[in-house]
Amino acid sequence: MHSFIALAKKSNLQTANSGTLSVDDKQQPQRDNSKLFSKFMDAITEKITGTLTLLGFKQVIHDVSSLNEQTLDDAQTSNFMPLDYLGAYIVNSSDKEKIKEAQKSIDKSDYEIVPDVQLSLPKPTRAGEVVRRRKQIPWPAESGIRQAHENDIIGKGVLVGVLDTGCDADHIQLRQKRIDFRYVPHHSESDNLREVRGFDVDGHGTHVCGIIAGRHIGVAPGADLMVVSVIESETLKTSLSRIYRGLDWILSQISREESINKPVIVNMSLGFITEHLKNKEKESLMVGIRGLLSTLVEDYNVLPVVAIGNEGPGNMRAPGYFPETLSVGAVNFNHEPACFSGGGQSPIDGKMQPNIVGYGVDIFSSLERDKNNRSSYICMSGTSMATPYVAGIAALCASADANLQGEALRQHLLNTALPLQAPADRAGAGLARFTENGNKNP
Repeated sequence: MHSFIALAKKSNLQTANSGTLSVDDKQQPQRDNSKLFSKFMDAITEKITGTLTLLGFKQVIHDVSSLNEQTLDDAQTSNFMPLDYLGAYIVNSSDKEKIKEAQKSIDKSDYEIVPDVQLSLPKPTRAGEVVRRRKQIPWPAESGIRQAHENDIIGKGVLVGVLDTGCDADHIQLRQKRIDFRYVPHHSESDNLREVRGFDVDGHGTHVCGIIAGRHIGVAPGADLMVVSVIESETLKTSLSRIYRGLDWILSQISREESINKPVIVNMSLGFITEHLKNKEKESLMVGIRGLLSTLVEDYNVLPVVAIGNEGPGNMRAPGYFPETLSVGAVNFNHEPACFSGGGQSPIDGKMQPNIVGYGVDIFSSLERDKNNRSSYICMSGTSMATPYVAGIAALCASADANLQGEALRQHLLNTALPLQAPADRAGAGLARFTENGNKNP
């Protein structure tokens, strides 16, 4: 199956952008619960829908059971899927020439054409054996986690989205939480995401969720999790279109009335390296991803926390080095940068990466359950462990002060980071930590 993404240009969403976030002098920014597409000019959406329909593409529908066999086959061959909250379309076809024709036919003044590239998880290193007994997590005093928990600051009222391999919702560290979970398939004839009890046949996503919000081991055990399974356990790979679908679902959840005022953090322990892409493809991809990230940050006040990668100094993964994200490197418990942690000068704005670091070496967290329903744990190392640590610290800070959302939360984390004896391309602003009074040196 061949596919691409048509992302509405920001200029066409200017009205939506100015109305989606409202700011009051005495209150934090609030999300309007309307979809970006609902603020589109009808002519724009009708134009792309009409273009694709004339080319033989069919819009996927919500109710698969209402499709007869012939219609289902047609939908699988060539279809398009609107993502209402991102202002985008995913266009699929088994016919490569038909995809090229669609790309040429869509009005480029309305949409960016973004290639559906492959992304992958920065593969972590497992340290030690799988164990069934929980041990006390020795978060150092410098992290501020113990101080926060003693003052009942545990992430309550904060939403954390996780894009990963999934989450075992019945692990003993997570089973008392209500985890909103969706599985995004490779290609689908329906725009419905599978709403099922959280599962994870790899264990990476469960490890990440345990670091963020595990009952006894998590940095912010009171935070609410929204988990999207987008990474395949066999290959640890995914596609940009699956990321788009997962983020669109997260935005739909945070736009509900009960979530309008809640701080939102999105944890992405994933990325890609652009060296193998053609220049034209790379340029389109960079524009498309920046448009996606700016929608998260500007329109929905989300803080994206992204791993910088495990390829070592001088190497980085996108989208971690984009200025809209909070990029995360890894240090050990002695505050020394991990040998695998990436970093360097961002090709986007020239600033040094990562922005900040978290504990990412020999991190103990939840893994899986066996056939007897016994939960197990393991230590892992990677920037994909440091990233949920930072997301958890962000949740503690936002829980203590609900005005800390989006860019304000990002700046707070940078301003209060513990400075380390390491170059900027290894440790950024320093170690993410919780400081209740907000001072850099409490």
